[in-house]
Amino acid sequence: MNRPAVFRDPAAQHPESFLRLNYLSKAQFESHCKQYGASVLGALAFGARQPVLTTPEMPYAWIDMPVVEGTPVYETWTSEQSVVRETTGDIISARDPDFVVGCLHVNADHDTEDAARSAYNHIFSFIDGRGYPHLLRVWNYLPHINAGVADLDRYRRFCVGRHEAFTANRRVIGENAPAASALGTRSGPLIIFFLAARQAGRRVENPRQVSAYNYPQQYGPRSPTFSRGMSARSADTPMLFISGTASIIGYETVHAGDVDEQARETVANLLAVIGEARVNAGVSAPANAQLWFKAYVRKPQYIAAIRDRLEHAFGSRPHVVYLHADICRPDLLLEVEGLHVAGLA
Repeated sequence: MNRPAVFRDPAAQHPESFLRLNYLSKAQFESHCKQYGASVLGALAFGARQPVLTTPEMPYAWIDMPVVEGTPVYETWTSEQSVVRETTGDIISARDPDFVVGCLHVNADHDTEDAARSAYNHIFSFIDGRGYPHLLRVWNYLPHINAGVADLDRYRRFCVGRHEAFTANRRVIGENAPAASALGTRSGPLIIFFLAARQAGRRVENPRQVSAYNYPQQYGPRSPTFSRGMSARSADTPMLFISGTASIIGYETVHAGDVDEQARETVANLLAVIGEARVNAGVSAPANAQLWFKAYVRKPQYIAAIRDRLEHAFGSRPHVVYLHADICRPDLLLEVEGLHVAGLA
């Protein structure tokens, strides 16, 4: 039986971390902002309809992406220190001494490639100028992501612009690639929500997959610019940001048309990234971790398969939100991203 997202007490989720993630209902979000308003770094609201809500004075966006069988969800990032908020051109930001969160709304109706290039140029100029030069995690929400000519759809055009901005801003592809995801929304602008830091994180790759930035040209004239995961520390707590993860082995989609097998392969890839982080980045085993997942499904009925696989692998511990979205490849039926917060290894 499909179940809606379960909202938990925000204060009980991971109090030892300076950077906190909560999945909140609307009422909880409003209460959270009243209680922790000076420390909230930013939020994304997911739902089929734009919430009736005074736009918060923080990095914030409504994502036109329905929550499957649930009420709107507010993904909320909070510091344990007071934050400084700033609007610089298209970027609304909030920062504490260690991290900065920013959000952009970009019109990509006419030229997705140019919109992505311009947005990422702006992001790099901003984070370099503020002293937070290390992108850790980026969320990209692009309307109608699969639209266009098959060999150069909107996603692949987005990848071209993003890649060119990385190289133009002296980022070394393969060394400075953050954890990232790119999902399709039903409407709206291109929305980019990012987290950067003063200290560099550590890239994590998946031994079962070719690194995305090394994909062959059949996946576009410029490869996707992201790592499979990024480990960082908030206070003394290791955090692993897990990029959008799907049923891909090497660089190819596997189990086309079979949602149960794609769910199985997706979970195997999640475990592979966590396992690699445990070996190389000081992240403790899944049994000791706190986990947050966003599961994007191409059709609402697919959540049963991914829920079964996630529960089999991780038990009932993860905080999971299921969202109805388009995936970057038309043959992918689902994608899962995550945050793994652990004690010291």
